[in-house]
Amino acid sequence: MTQALTLLGTSEGLHLALSLILHARNRFIVNLLPLLQQGNGLRRVITVAAGGKEGPIDANDFEGWNVPFLKTRGHVTSLITLSLEAIASKTPQVSFIHDFPGPVRSGLGRDAKGFIMFLMKMVFAVIGPFIYIPTEESGERHLFLATSARYPPGIEGDERSGVPLDGGIGVARGTDGKEGSGVYSVGWDGESAGAKVESLLDGYRKEGMVAKVWKYIEDDYVRITGVKSI
Repeated sequence: MTQALTLLGTSEGLHLALSLILHARNRFIVNLLPLLQQGNGLRRVITVAAGGKEGPIDANDFEGWNVPFLKTRGHVTSLITLSLEAIASKTPQVSFIHDFPGPVRSGLGRDAKGFIMFLMKMVFAVIGPFIYIPTEESGERHLFLATSARYPPGIEGDERSGVPLDGGIGVARGTDGKEGSGVYSVGWDGESAGAKVESLLDGYRKEGMVAKVWKYIEDDYVRITGVKSI
C-alpha cells in the first residue's frame, strides 16, 4: 500500500490529508502572526502533531501521494518542522513548538476508512486503556509548553519568554541542536528531539530543504489565493 494518506483531493487540487496537516495549520499561523508579533508578553505558537518523530522526506512527492504507509509519519512530520523553521526565520521574536502529545484518547481518525485504520482502531480499543495519557495530564503538559520560559524565541529571549524556570530545569534545545534557538520539536514529555532527528534536520538544512518546503507551500497559497502569505 503506497498511497498512504488518502486518494481524495480538494477542489483546489491539494492532497486532502496533507492540506489539513500542513497547508491549513501553516495558514492559521501566518494569518495570526501579525497579531502575535504585536504582543508585549509571551509570543508563541504550538502545533500538535508528531514532534520528535521526523523522518526522511520524499522531495519529489511532498504531497505524499506515493509515500509508503510506514514512512508517511516521518515524511509529514519533517515537513511540519521545516515549515516552522521557515516561518521562524522571518519572525524570530516568536517561538515555535511542534509537539507530540503521546497516546491520548481523541477523535482523530474517527471518519477514516480502510482496513489498516480499522485494524488500528481495534488495537487501540484493546490497549488504549493501558497506555493512554490522562486528558488532564496532557492538558497540564501543554499548558507548560504554552507558558514556560524553557522554549524562548530565537531573539529577544528575556523575561517575556514565559514563566521563569526553576527546579533545575534548563532551556530546551531547538531543532538545530542549540539551546533556546526558537523552534522546538518535542515529545510527549516536553523533551527535545534526539540526536538522530537533529542530524536528519541538519542534513536537510544543508540541502536547502527549508526553502524548498516553504516554496512548495507558498506556491500553493499564491496559486489558490493570489497573494503571498508572508
